[in-house]
Order: sequence, then C-alpha cells, then structure tokens
Amino acid sequence: MGRFVKNPELTQGSAVEIPNVTTTQRPSGRNGQIIFNTTTSTYQVYNGSQWYNVSEASREKSITVDRFQGDGSTTVFGDNSGGTLGSTDNTSAVLSVIPDAATDMVIFVGGIYQAPGTNYTYSGGRITFGSIPPANDGTSSGHVITIIHNLQKLGE
Repeated sequence: MGRFVKNPELTQGSAVEIPNVTTTQRPSGRNGQIIFNTTTSTYQVYNGSQWYNVSEASREKSITVDRFQGDGSTTVFGDNSGGTLGSTDNTSAVLSVIPDAATDMVIFVGGIYQAPGTNYTYSGGRITFGSIPPANDGTSSGHVITIIHNLQKLGE
C-alpha cells in the first residue's frame, strides 16, 4: 500500500491517491488500510477484522427535517398521529423517513432538545413524548416539533 503514497509531504494543490480495487482485488487487509472499492463505489478501511465502508461515493447523503405542531393534548406523533405544521387536524403527522431507532434522529420542541428515552420514546414510525408538547400559538411557532432524520446515514 505504501507505493501509492509517494510523497511524505503534501503541498498546496497536491493529493493522495487512494488505491482503486474491486471487491475481489482487495488485499487481505492490515489495520488502517484505505481503499476505494470500485465494485461498490465506496471508500473502505480495514478495521482489524474486516473492510468497513467509510463513505459511499455512489449517492449523496441528505438530512431530512419534519415539522409538527403540538395541540396541548397529543403525545404521539407520526404514523398519522399528531398534526403537521399548519394543519387543523390531528391525524396528518407522518414521518417522511422511518428511522430504525430513536438515536437516528434529533428532536426539538420549541427549539429545546429532547433526549431519547428521557423525553420521548420511538417505535415503528411513532414518537411518544413523556409530557404533552404545548399547543402552537400560530404566530411565533414557539412550540414547533422539529425532527431531523438520516443522521445515521452520514457515517455510512
């Protein structure tokens, strides 16, 4: 692998060339080796026991944001429970992305971070708050529920 990094010092405008190999051409691996797998279009690093995807060059990662509003009585949002921002009904809240776990999203109520397991639980597309999010007053959006998804994808 050392033959690919010829200059021990990088200067402005220079780059390190990462070896491009197919899955079948991958070396057996030594801890810390880096390759670009042309079969899967991923950068991979050997972690001591297997090749691990560091990033995926074949598609862009994006973060998704959903915004709901409290009504002063609803504790469950998502899966057609709770209201979306600006809605008049209480059955329109659907998560645009269904996370695998509560740790795959970040939630704020009125700009205040909500801790998973402490302030809410998550299961099957439904977020259940331990206490009722306040009703949105319609003018300041002070109690808007903001859910940021796809955080787990940033490290893939």
